[in-house]
Amino acid sequence: MARLAWVALCLVACGGGSAPLSRPTTALAAPDAREDRNAAIDAFGQRAWRALASRAPSRLLYDELDLRELLDAAGATRFSARRGSSVRIGGGGVELDSARYAGICLQGAREEPANGVLGLRSRGWVFDRALVIGTRPGGRRVAAWLEGVFVFTDAGFGALDLERVEEPRWEHSDLELAPCDLAVRNDLPEVAR
Repeated sequence: MARLAWVALCLVACGGGSAPLSRPTTALAAPDAREDRNAAIDAFGQRAWRALASRAPSRLLYDELDLRELLDAAGATRFSARRGSSVRIGGGGVELDSARYAGICLQGAREEPANGVLGLRSRGWVFDRALVIGTRPGGRRVAAWLEGVFVFTDAGFGALDLERVEEPRWEHSDLELAPCDLAVRNDLPEVAR
């Protein structure tokens, strides 16, 4: 039964559009099976890529109702207050029209307890940074860091807060240098998936 619910969640999370297809109701711990963890990471990577390509990364943020559902009152108020204005990528950067999503690298991945520092109502899988990766025909790569507080829920991953969104860069140096806690790399088949 739990496996069926997880498969349904993955299908919802992998759907089109930039926002999750359903509203989150609870934070979730990391799935036990590696393929399920990778599916959740990859679904978020695809959403993050679409948000970067449309130059609207604020689409990754959980809204005010979601914050109240996922966090205790103090946590929801704290994250809401930190959001000042919408996060946007500045003008004049790399256009991603000719590129396609190729993978994601997570840093700061961990299990966060219920009623801990973040104020999650239930234990959740959290990460702090994601290097979102794309490729163009011919193999040239592009990547950008998203930094904030991201949490896994019954509607997939989303951001409690976005602190910084890097302008995408071609052949980003961190494609070779950044250590990943978890990664899904569709552009490099030799990397464990």
